[in-house]
Amino acid sequence: MTMKMMTAAMALLLGGALMAQADAREINLAHLAPINDPRHETLVEFAEQVKEETGGEITVKIFPNSTLGKDREVFEQLQGGLTQLALNGEIVSNFYPKWSIINLPFFWRDQDHLNAFLASDTAKGWTEDMAEAAGVRTLAFLNRNPRILSTKETEVNSVDDIQGLKIRVPRIDIYMDTWRAFGVQPTPLSSSEFFLALKTGTVDGMENPIEVMHDWKIYEVAGNLSLTNHMQTRLFLNASVSFLDSLSEEYRKVIVDAAADAETRHAEKMSKISGEYVALLREKGMTIVEDPDVSGFKERAEEVHEAYRKVIGKDVFEAAKSM
Repeated sequence: MTMKMMTAAMALLLGGALMAQADAREINLAHLAPINDPRHETLVEFAEQVKEETGGEITVKIFPNSTLGKDREVFEQLQGGLTQLALNGEIVSNFYPKWSIINLPFFWRDQDHLNAFLASDTAKGWTEDMAEAAGVRTLAFLNRNPRILSTKETEVNSVDDIQGLKIRVPRIDIYMDTWRAFGVQPTPLSSSEFFLALKTGTVDGMENPIEVMHDWKIYEVAGNLSLTNHMQTRLFLNASVSFLDSLSEEYRKVIVDAAADAETRHAEKMSKISGEYVALLREKGMTIVEDPDVSGFKERAEEVHEAYRKVIGKDVFEAAKSM
């Protein structure tokens, strides 16, 4: 081999090494839940898959329990590329209002109905639009059980039982509008604040999926649970667009595929625990109304549907409803 050929070979090797080094990094993944919550387990599995399939070139460091900030703050960090990945809640609809459709009260018949919409061309188009407009791309929608109502003192059998109560809700427009329509005083608090708010009596109740009621130990500060199932919801596994663009095509595919696998695994977890957690919460001493009269809630929900039909678009609203 001539000196010229050796120099060229070294250049190729060095170039390959530099390309590998460009992708070799530790990236951050933020979420709001404690480490005993199923979503943390799912994200740990996601991180392990990414590390294995990149040969250790990409390692994912997980920051649970709002360590990197509240949901809005974490989403804004994604926009600025300060955080690479995050599992966001419904705050996403404050940045891209059309996603409010997911949280419309008593809109989806069941999980399959919502899944059908999220697999539609409309939803895929919204994902592209948000990536361009907000700099954040949704990689997967992680399942959650329906949202239900816990109250400190009041047993809730119908909408009449909650009139005038102070109910903690996320600081999200559609939640505020929904609970006003239901006849309560919506009190916006972050997820890191609602336990103490219930304990001190700042609020009379809060709403969330059943896994939150159990894993966040709401049974210690609230004695009642009503399975209103008023909203079907999803978590958004999001990535910074600038981060994704900085990856090689190979490693970008690893991230995307691992997110899809996380979506599947998390749906299986949610399906398994929904029935188990009702029994566990009853064992913890909660009074559980399993079949409340939701007719009054549904009637009031129509007011919210009408308001958000304009945000979402009439054609999309009707198409999603009839799927």
